[in-house]
Amino acid sequence: MSSYRLIINPFAELDLQVAYEWYDLKKEGLGKEFLLEVENTINRILKNPQQFRTIKKQIRMAVVKRFPFGIFYVIREEVINVFAVFHFSRNPKSWTKRTK
Repeated sequence: MSSYRLIINPFAELDLQVAYEWYDLKKEGLGKEFLLEVENTINRILKNPQQFRTIKKQIRMAVVKRFPFGIFYVIREEVINVFAVFHFSRNPKSWTKRTK
């Protein structure tokens, strides 16, 4: 069991919802597969959040398997705060605005 508490902020929840709907429109059930891979990635983060590389200051990113998405998060004390779930083709300035 992880000693970290997970917070997924509303922007990241919206990222997930939009991606889920897009994938499900492409192929029924693909949205659910996407969410399962995100859940697996979050579980890997919770087990060892320091295993993922730091990309800017304290911001870390974990890559979602099978899908071109990164989960962006910061660790503060015993809290992991996920602030973005971004497709790699999107402009990185969009998620960096969320860190301010």
